[in-house]
Amino acid sequence: MNPRPRALNDRLHSFALDRRAIDVVRVHAPLIKARLADIADAYYAHLATTEYRDLMRSEAIDRLKAARIEHWRLLLDGDFARIEADYADHFGPRLLDSGFPPQIFVLAAEWFLVEVGRFVDRAPEIPRTIKSELRTALTRFAFLDLALAQAAREVVLLD
Repeated sequence: MNPRPRALNDRLHSFALDRRAIDVVRVHAPLIKARLADIADAYYAHLATTEYRDLMRSEAIDRLKAARIEHWRLLLDGDFARIEADYADHFGPRLLDSGFPPQIFVLAAEWFLVEVGRFVDRAPEIPRTIKSELRTALTRFAFLDLALAQAAREVVLLD
């Protein structure tokens, strides 16, 4: 028997994403958003060197990057309801239809987490006293995002 999907607020609570964690990310989101294009470029350049290179068709790269950047913007805004809906309506079905394996969600979350973390560590605009809290919140954002992606993929597989 499959358990009923939990409400988004329950998921937020499970990942310890309270108002403070969300606000810490939102306050610093503009700085991070300014780096998303570079992070996405590096991510897709990396994917082109992996076993997923055949899925990186040149005619689709710009569209994939734009979708990834928009997705990461929503994540930094803490718009988890829209992310959940976007996965269900777009990302989940598209990735499955195009042959991307479930590991692609893990790679995207890991890439976001590591590269945004590096930026946070180096950014002089972010006070040293807040960097640890910000990185913790970003880690929780990334793992919640991964959980939402996996849930959407499971629903697509069941349909």
